[in-house]
Amino acid sequence: MFLFISMSFKVICPGGYTVEDMYNDNIDVNIILPDERIFFATFFTIINIQDLMQKDEFKEYFWATDMVIVKDLGKETLRKAISKIIEEGYTETIFCKIGTFKTNYSETMFYEDLKDDLLE
Repeated sequence: MFLFISMSFKVICPGGYTVEDMYNDNIDVNIILPDERIFFATFFTIINIQDLMQKDEFKEYFWATDMVIVKDLGKETLRKAISKIIEEGYTETIFCKIGTFKTNYSETMFYEDLKDDLLE
């Protein structure tokens, strides 16, 4: 059970929340705001970036669009990071806007009915 719950956004993991190692992995997320705008980001851990660079010994640098680095990929950590980014006003700077709820999901579904992958 999570101690930290925010109702100011919902998160959908397009590939599902499939974190195998919360300290060495990455995950794509869609952040859906109550006004139904959708933003995308990929969350990485430092160990995962190091691991990815070591696997490709000829790579001189690492980058990813809409990359956010977190200490771990636990659901509570991700929610706290997303909440802080929104609270600090960096939503459109750090995340990439990919559309609206109606254009990306369903004309007949409502924001209130959407299940949050980080709260399950």
